[in-house]
Amino acid sequence: MIRVEALTLTRGERQILGPLSFVLEQACWLSVVGANGAGKSTLLRLMAGLDAPSGGDIKLRDQPVTGMAPLNRAQYVGYLAQSSATSFPFTVEEYVSLGLVPHDEKTFNHRNVMDAVIESLTLGALRKRKVIGLSGGEFQRVRLARVLAQVWFEPDQRVLILDEPLTSLDLKIQDQVIGLLEQLVKDGLTLIDATHQFVSMPVHDQTVLLLGERGSQVGFGRPSEVLTPSALRTAFSLESDSPTLQRVFATRHG
Repeated sequence: MIRVEALTLTRGERQILGPLSFVLEQACWLSVVGANGAGKSTLLRLMAGLDAPSGGDIKLRDQPVTGMAPLNRAQYVGYLAQSSATSFPFTVEEYVSLGLVPHDEKTFNHRNVMDAVIESLTLGALRKRKVIGLSGGEFQRVRLARVLAQVWFEPDQRVLILDEPLTSLDLKIQDQVIGLLEQLVKDGLTLIDATHQFVSMPVHDQTVLLLGERGSQVGFGRPSEVLTPSALRTAFSLESDSPTLQRVFATRHG
C-alpha cells in the first residue's frame, strides 16, 4: 500500500533523514522509534505529503503522495501533529467535525461518524464544551477524535499518521486509545505512529522502523527482530552497560 524508496532529506549540506526504504502493506501498524532529533516527526510529515523529500519517493497505491492534490490526499491520509493549539472558540463537536471536511456528506453521514468517534473516546460529556477551556489530556482526546473522523469510514482505504498520540493521556485513556487503534487496524486501517513508548508493543502484528543518527535506517521489521540490545545501543548511543537498556529488556522479557 505504501512504498518508500531511497528516501532522503537534506538541509544545505546536512543530512536530516535517510536513506530509507521499506514497504507497508494494508492493515499494518508501523511504529517509528528513535532518539530525540532522529527525524521521526520529519518522516511522518514526509509520509503525510506535507513536505517534499530531497531524494527518493513515497508512494501511496503507486501514486507519489506529494503529487496528490491536497483535498484528494486528505480523503485518504489523516495526520495528527505532535502538538497544536487553537485560539478559536470551537466546541468539541465543531472541532471534531473538521476531520470530516475532506469528505462529501453524500458519501457517508457526517453526523453518524461524529457521534461514533465521540462515543469511542468517551467525549460525550464534553461535546458542547469549548476546546479552549479543556485540560491538556482532554484536548488531546479531541484532537485524536478529529483525525479519527477523517479515516473512520472505510478504514481499509485510509492511512492514519500519528505523532506521539498518547501525549498527555492518563494510563486508562491510553489503554482505551490503543484498543481503538488496534480494532481499526484489524478493520483494515494502515497506521503509522512515532513513539517513545516501545517497551511493550501492543499489537502482535506491529512493525517497527528504528532510526539512528541523522535519520539513518537501523532496522525495519517485527519488534523482536529490530529492538535488539545492539540496535538500541546504536540508535540511542547507549553504553553496553546502560541501566536504561537493562530496564527496557527486563520489562520486555520479564
